Amino acid sequence: MYCIIATIVAIAYILWDVNYFLRIAFTIGIGRLFSKKCGVNDTTTIYGFCTTQDVDIFLRHMNNARYVRELDFARFHFYDRTGIYTNIKAVDGHALQGASSIRYRRTIPIFTAYKVETKLVYWEDKTLFIEQKFITLSDGFVRAVVLSRQNLVNVDAATLFKGIPGADRKPECPEEIKHWLQAIEVSSAKLRKKD
Repeated sequence: MYCIIATIVAIAYILWDVNYFLRIAFTIGIGRLFSKKCGVNDTTTIYGFCTTQDVDIFLRHMNNARYVRELDFARFHFYDRTGIYTNIKAVDGHALQGASSIRYRRTIPIFTAYKVETKLVYWEDKTLFIEQKFITLSDGFVRAVVLSRQNLVNVDAATLFKGIPGADRKPECPEEIKHWLQAIEVSSAKLRKKD
């Protein structure tokens, strides 16, 4: 019996990134137990710790891929705490990563605790713009700042924010997002020429 269970677990780890799904479940579960519901203008926070599984080849600080992975967990936590996930699921919609821009300011050293703050900074009818910050707990320093563009599929912003506090006050588009969108358009135009 134990051999069968061990085989199933081994196959699961070979075929899927089991730790990723466990971490999502853990993050959302802890959020539901210990974090209050919030509105679209609120900032949510999750916590992390840089372990030996997170470091780069020099074994001294978090590798770049781990930052992006942590962003997923923080974004899912934000969607769950605001009620966005419930509204997306109700209409069988999706929010897909369309673009991201990461500015690394300083590394997160191995064995260092940090938090990831997530805030919705702007939205359009079919797009959300999220800002996330990696902040080390020991000194409060912002180690990295990330902007991401989430494309809404089979749902619009009005449906997405139905019943969620703060959605009636759409913020002004931040200057850095205006410039970022221009850069994305230049890149897209260049790719369209090649196609």
